[in-house]
Amino acid sequence: MRLRIQNLILPTETKHKACRKLFYRQAAGVVDEEKKSLWLGFAQTVDFVTYMNACSWRKWQKYTGARRLKLHLVLGGGKAKISLLGYHQAGLDTVRQEFGTEAIELEQGGEWEYEFPENDEQMVGFELAALSPELEIRAGYFTVEVDEKKLQPVRLAIATTTCRKEDFIRKNVGLIRQELLEQDTEVAQNLFLHVVDNGQTLTEKEIKGRHVYLHPNRNTGGSGGFSRGMIEAMRQKPVATHVLLMDDDVLVLPESIYRTYMLLRALKPEYRECFVEGAMLHYEEPHLQHEDIGTVKYNERGVKPLKGILDQTLLANNLQTETIEPPETGGYGAWWFCCIPVSHIKECGLSLPLFLRYDDVEFGLRKPVQIITLIGICVWHQLFFTKHSNMTKYFDARNALVVTAAGGLYDWNVVRNHYEGEVRTLLMSFRYDAAEAVVSALEDFLKGPEMLKRGNEEELLASKGKLNESLRPLSEFGEGAELIQPNQLWENPPMAPKTRVFLKLTWNGQVGHLPYRPRAGRGVTIYDLDFQPEKVAYYDEVLAVDPYTMQGVLYRKDRQRFAELYERYQKAMTEWKQRQDELANEYRAARDELVSVEFWKKYLGLE
Repeated sequence: MRLRIQNLILPTETKHKACRKLFYRQAAGVVDEEKKSLWLGFAQTVDFVTYMNACSWRKWQKYTGARRLKLHLVLGGGKAKISLLGYHQAGLDTVRQEFGTEAIELEQGGEWEYEFPENDEQMVGFELAALSPELEIRAGYFTVEVDEKKLQPVRLAIATTTCRKEDFIRKNVGLIRQELLEQDTEVAQNLFLHVVDNGQTLTEKEIKGRHVYLHPNRNTGGSGGFSRGMIEAMRQKPVATHVLLMDDDVLVLPESIYRTYMLLRALKPEYRECFVEGAMLHYEEPHLQHEDIGTVKYNERGVKPLKGILDQTLLANNLQTETIEPPETGGYGAWWFCCIPVSHIKECGLSLPLFLRYDDVEFGLRKPVQIITLIGICVWHQLFFTKHSNMTKYFDARNALVVTAAGGLYDWNVVRNHYEGEVRTLLMSFRYDAAEAVVSALEDFLKGPEMLKRGNEEELLASKGKLNESLRPLSEFGEGAELIQPNQLWENPPMAPKTRVFLKLTWNGQVGHLPYRPRAGRGVTIYDLDFQPEKVAYYDEVLAVDPYTMQGVLYRKDRQRFAELYERYQKAMTEWKQRQDELANEYRAARDELVSVEFWKKYLGLE
C-alpha cells in the first residue's frame, strides 16, 4: 500500500518568512501565498533538504519498515533540473550523496515522480533549478510502500488547553480546521480536536464544528486542562487511540500533525507504545530549536534540552538533531506537542494536580518510554525565560518538592541545596515578594498531599498573584536609568572574597552588626535570570532590569520584611528536615489516587 507520509510546505505565515531557510535554502523566489506555490526565475536554484522539507528516511525505515521512497512534484510549465540527494553525519563531517540528476520539460505542467534507490541516509530530499524564464512549484510530497495488513488503526485526538489566550487558540483552530479537518482525506476522518477552555471565555459558535469540541473547564492550570483533554479523548465516540497534547500559546504547523498521524499508522508493533514528540522552536527567534526531548538528572535539579539550542537553518544542525539518540532513562516529552498512546494513559493515569510546572516531566518519567522525534514535527512556542512571575516561582518550587517526594525525581540533598540557594539569593537581592512565594511553596508542601486535593486554584492564584511584580520603563527610575544597555546587564563580575564573607554573614547588610559602608547610589542587576553578587552587595537599593524588554523594578532593603521571611524560612526548613521521609511516604502513597480518572472527574466537577 502506498502511504503519503509528508507534504512540501512553504513559508506562508509572517513568522515563517522570518525563518525561510527552515523551509528551503538558496534562491528566495516568490511565494504565492494564496496558491501556496513557489515561483522561480531562470537559473534560480532552491534546496529543499531542510528542517521542514527533508524526509527523515533513516528513522522512517527504523520505526516503520517503510520501503520504496518516492518524491512527487507538481510543476507548472517550463524546464527544470532536479537533483535527488541524501545526507548523513560521519563524525563532524556532513556527507552528501547524489542519487541522480534529471532535466525535465513540461509544456503545460504536470506531475513528476522519482523513486529513490535503496539507501540508509539520515535525510533525503531534492534541489531544483529553473531552466526556463519562470517555473512554478505547485506541490510536492513523499510516498512510501507499506504492508497494509501491518498498519495500525489511528484515531488521533488533539487536546489543547487555553486560558485567556483567545488570539492564539482561534488561529490554531482555524489552521487545523482549514488544512486538515476540511480536507477529503483519511486524516480528516480520524482527527479530533478538543479545546479545553480554563478561562471560559470562548464560545461554541467560534470553536465548535465537525470533530472540534469546546470544553469549558475550571481553571486548574495545564495539568487540569490536559487531564480533562485526556478524559474527553477516552470518552469520545469513536474512542481515541492517541492523544496529542498541545499548548495554546504556540504557532501550530498543521503539517506536523499530518506527519504524526502517518507515522503512527505505520509504526512497527515494537514501537507502538512510544511517544511522538514535537520540537519547540523559539517564537521570538523562529530559526532556533529550543528542545525536542527534555532530560532530567537525578543529581542535578532542573530540566535541560537533550540536544541544546540549535539554529535549524543549518544543515549540520539538522543532521545533529537526527543523529542524537534519546536517553534510555531521564528523557521526557514536553506538552507543547506530545503524542501519547491512550493505552499508556489507561495504564499510568493522568497528570498529578500540579496546576503548572513539572506536570509533563513527572508524567513522562512515571513510566519511562522511548520517544520518537522527526525534523519538521514542531511548534513555535514563546520562550519561558521571558515570562517572569513570582506566582510561577511558587509552583516551580512547590512542584519540584512534590514530584521528588511522589516519584523520586531528584536527590533530596540536591533539592534542598537548590531551595536554600534560591531563598538566599532572593533575600540578598531584596526580592521579598519572590522570596515569600518560594518560602510559602515549602510551607504548602509540608501540608502533605491533602493540599493537592483541595482544588482551591482560584484562591491560590489570587494570593500568589498579589506577589507578582510590575516592571516599568527605565525612564521612570530617574536620570541615567534609560542609558543602561543590555550588554551591561549580562556582565557578571567574579565575586570578591570579602563580598562572599559579607553576604554570608549579613545577608547583604540585613542582619548582624558587621561594620560596613553602604555603596552610594543603587546597584543595577539583571532581572530574574542570574544572581550577580557584586552588583547587589553593599547597596540599599537595587534596580533589576529585564534585558529583553528593557523595563525594570526597584528593590529596597527592608530589615523588618527580611526578619519575618527569614523566621518563616528557618521554621519550614527545620520541619522539612525532620519530616522528609514521612512526607515522601505520604506523597508516594497518594499518587495513584491523584492521577486516577475518578479523582480528576470529581476534582473537575464532571460527575
